[in-house]
Amino acid sequence: MDRPGSNFLFIFRPWISLLISLMGAACFGCYLLLSPGVRSHWFELSGTFMYVVPIVVPFVAYLLDRGERWSERNKKQKLVDAIVVLIAMWRVIGNVPFVSGHTLFLSYCIITSRSLVARLSALTVMAQTVYLKYFVWHDWVTSTSGIVLGCVAAIIAWQMEDVVLGAQATSPAAIPK
Repeated sequence: MDRPGSNFLFIFRPWISLLISLMGAACFGCYLLLSPGVRSHWFELSGTFMYVVPIVVPFVAYLLDRGERWSERNKKQKLVDAIVVLIAMWRVIGNVPFVSGHTLFLSYCIITSRSLVARLSALTVMAQTVYLKYFVWHDWVTSTSGIVLGCVAAIIAWQMEDVVLGAQATSPAAIPK
């Protein structure tokens, strides 16, 4: 993403992206510690603190990845991004049955993000989420459906990219004389 005169391109560098993502998780963790219910269980692996705070790292890295590639993505791909993020976040405030917001977002992020920071952090948090969901909480339904839906959404986004690239590839080019 080359923007002449832009002073903010440095935030898309991997180390800066990782630092911003970790600072976002730290800030959110501090906010959660203000709640007495969370504070009393913050060292428990399956507690709210240890389950919710780690996903902030890949989420912020994902947002930075999408910000860097904003002009490269078409409106339909942005719509798929928005739907995935909204469904994943809706699990926090509403009721989305049979889908894990964590596994939905993380599988989509792992597949569609170009950022190494977003992919590796999402892969790490996905390992923790799968462990908790399958082996600690014995929740096979929501985690599996989240993974499947995240993969389906990624395939849909890829198909939209192929359509755009295919249209450009088949457009008549100027023939040199």
